[in-house]
Amino acid sequence: MQTMVFTGRLAADPQISPDFAKAVFRLLEKRGVDSAGKDRLVGVNCVSWSKGLNEKVITRGLVQGCEAVVIGAFIDTAYAAKDGTERTAKELVINRLTVLDWAEDRHADAGAERAAA
Repeated sequence: MQTMVFTGRLAADPQISPDFAKAVFRLLEKRGVDSAGKDRLVGVNCVSWSKGLNEKVITRGLVQGCEAVVIGAFIDTAYAAKDGTERTAKELVINRLTVLDWAEDRHADAGAERAAA
């Protein structure tokens, strides 16, 4: 199994199961610019099955736009599309996660509360 490393920003808020057993988010990584001068983005779907990581880090630390480094391995996942056809997608199963831009740091209120503490 090959280990992959992605650094990027979350495309949307993570989707977390009510029991914290599973967390899913999409990470976008900039890979240069195209011939028109627009950013070339690569997206990867990330999934975490670590209940502790999901509850303590992903729930509290990640929202849309946050930057993170994800290390993991790709797996193929089968699913049924809206039209009923069976499809597969690649997911990066998270082994390690480093949050570079915490959600709480994005809120001015959180910064004021830390300064008062």
